This record gives sequence, C-alpha cells and structure tokens, in this order.
Amino acid sequence: MPLKVSELEQLPPEELKKRMEDLVLQQVRLRAQARMGSLKETSSIRNVRKDIARIESVLAKKRGKK
Repeated sequence: MPLKVSELEQLPPEELKKRMEDLVLQQVRLRAQARMGSLKETSSIRNVRKDIARIESVLAKKRGKK
C-alpha cells in the first residue's frame, strides 16, 4: 500500500529518515530477489521507489520551511 503524503507531512523528520532507511533496505532485498528470480510481484520494486521519492519530497519541503 503506497504511503500517503498527508500522513507523511505529519511525521517528524527523524521518523521520515528512519522510514526511508527501511525502504531503501527493502528495495535492496527486492532487487536481489528479482535477480535470483524468486520475486513474484515485480511491481513492488516500483512502489518502494515511489514511496522513497514521496518521503524525499516531504523532507525537502520541511527543510524549505525552516
């Protein structure tokens, strides 16, 4: 399930960074599974990448407000 921007905007930057680190690790695992041929739902890689981009956008927006 994709993350919602409205929910992400309510979180503090530290929590957003932690979530992004978790998503990056998940992305690495999914890519490894795809290379090995054991990944059944290939769209999950794209969904994780988009979630990371959403978090980066919210973090950039919060940095601009300060």
